[in-house]
Amino acid sequence: MAKKPTAPAADVPAMDYAQHNATYGGFLTLVKAGIVSMAFLVLALFCFIEAGQPVLGAVLLVLMVVVPVAQSMMGKRRSA
Repeated sequence: MAKKPTAPAADVPAMDYAQHNATYGGFLTLVKAGIVSMAFLVLALFCFIEAGQPVLGAVLLVLMVVVPVAQSMMGKRRSA
């Protein structure tokens, strides 16, 4: 099997750790928002189907969108 040519260490750019950490933090934030939204969706479906409370179900569907958006807006401030 042929060997791949390797670049000298001086030619390889250094990893941008700040960007890596920011991307990972954004990923975690989206996962948390998704979990919160799915919990509201499950509760809303329960209210619509089993509990017979369509008004409460509608309120939960609205909160499913509002809570993660508010949480992201009130989160930690980013340093410039």
